[in-house]
Amino acid sequence: MQKNENWPKPSSRMTGLFADLQLFPEALGVALNKDYVTRFDLEEELSRRVHGVTLVERESPRRWSDLIRELRYFGWIKVIDTYHKPTDDARHKITEEGVKVYSLWKKEETEFLRLLTIKMHNQYVIPGWFVQRLWDINPERGGEVVMPNPLREEKFLPRKWDEKAWTEDLKKATRSTYESIESNCPGSFPIEENIWLSQVEDAWKRLSNLRRREVSRPSGNSGKEKEKVKTYAPRGRLAQAMTEASVKLLFGTQPPNIDRDDFLMRKEPISPRLYSAWCPRLEALELIFYTDAHLMIPGRLLFPTSVFRESTPPDFQKINLKNPKGNTLCLYQPTWKSLKENFFETLYKEHHKVSARVGSLYAPLLDVRDEVCRQLRLSANLFDNFLLVAIKESLMPKSRFSISVETDVREDQRMAYRILRRPVWLHGTPYSLIAMTEYRDK
Repeated sequence: MQKNENWPKPSSRMTGLFADLQLFPEALGVALNKDYVTRFDLEEELSRRVHGVTLVERESPRRWSDLIRELRYFGWIKVIDTYHKPTDDARHKITEEGVKVYSLWKKEETEFLRLLTIKMHNQYVIPGWFVQRLWDINPERGGEVVMPNPLREEKFLPRKWDEKAWTEDLKKATRSTYESIESNCPGSFPIEENIWLSQVEDAWKRLSNLRRREVSRPSGNSGKEKEKVKTYAPRGRLAQAMTEASVKLLFGTQPPNIDRDDFLMRKEPISPRLYSAWCPRLEALELIFYTDAHLMIPGRLLFPTSVFRESTPPDFQKINLKNPKGNTLCLYQPTWKSLKENFFETLYKEHHKVSARVGSLYAPLLDVRDEVCRQLRLSANLFDNFLLVAIKESLMPKSRFSISVETDVREDQRMAYRILRRPVWLHGTPYSLIAMTEYRDK
C-alpha cells in the first residue's frame, strides 16, 4: 500500500471526554476577562450545564483538565509560567488567535464550528476519518451504521458479582439483536453472525474479570463507608460488551470486508470510550447524526451528513479538510427553499406515525426529528433551523399546516436512554413535544 493512501498519524490521542463544544468559546470568554485562568477558574464559572433535558450542577473535575489541555493544543491559550512543563493545573492566558476565535464565535457561530472541525481534525484526525469510515462500512445506504444494543424488551435479573458465566440467555439476546438489525436495517452492521457472537462473548468475559468498584453506603456512626458492590446488572454489562465488540469490528484498523489499513500504526484508531465521546462531538460539528432511541432499531443509529468529494456538489458546503485520496469534505447544507416541500411532508407524515403510537396529538418531538433527519439526511442543527422556519410559515394565512411545540417533558421521555438525548433548540429554548395538523379545506 502506498503511504499517501493512509490517514496521517494523530498528533495526540488525548481527546477530552466531553461533548459540549460550547465550553470552548465560553472558556475563552472567561480567559479574556482575566489576567490568567486555571482549570479551577473554569470549573467555578462554567460548571452548571444542561445535559439533554436535565441540569447538572457540577461537572467531573476531569472535564476541566481536558478543556484546558485541548485549548492549549489548538493554540487558543498558552501557559504563563513557561519555565515549567505545561500542565493542566498551570496558569494560562488567552492568545491572539484565541481572541480572534472568540470574536468569530460571537459574530458567526457556524463559522466557529467549521474552524473547530479543522482544528480537531488536524489534532486528532478522527473527524474526517470517522465520516469516511461510515461511508466505507455501508456505501449502499449512505453510510448508515447501527452499533448494537440489547433489545429493549429483553429482561435480565440482577446477578451476584461472581456469576460471570457467558450463559445461553446472553447468547440468545445477542443473536436476537443481530437478527433485528438485519431485518430493519440490512447492511448497516456488515459482520458475520458467528464473528459477532464470538466478539461479544470475549468482551463479556473481559468485563467480568474487572475489579469490583466500591460504593459509599451509610454506616452506624461515621456517616459513610466504602464497600464493594455485591451484584451487577447483566443488561448493562451486555450492552457494554456489545459496544466494545462493535467498535472493534467496525472502527478498527481496517474497514469491515476491506483489506486496507487506514493508518500506518498498529494501535486501534479509536477506543470504545473515545467512540462514546466523539459521536456527540461530531454531531455538534454537523458531520454526522446519531440517535440511541429509534424505536425500530436496537442500538445506536449513525449516518454521515457530510461526504468527501472531488468537487463541491449543489447544496453542500466545503470544509478545508481532505482525505488521503485528496477529496474535500463537504457538509450537506440545503437551503430552505430547496427542501421546504419535502420537509413539511416528511415532518407531517412522521408526526402522524408517532402521534398514533402514543395516542396524543402532542407527540415526542425527538422521535419525529430522528426519523425526519434519517430520511432527509439532515444534521440536528439543520433540523432545528428548518423547524423554526416551518413554525413561522405555519402562521401565515395561506399555510397548509398548523404546528405547535411545547417544552413539557412527559414521563415516557424520562427513561434512561431518552433523558440525555439532544433536545430541539428553538431560540435557545429546548423543546420536546410537537403537534401538527393539516387544514383540510386548503
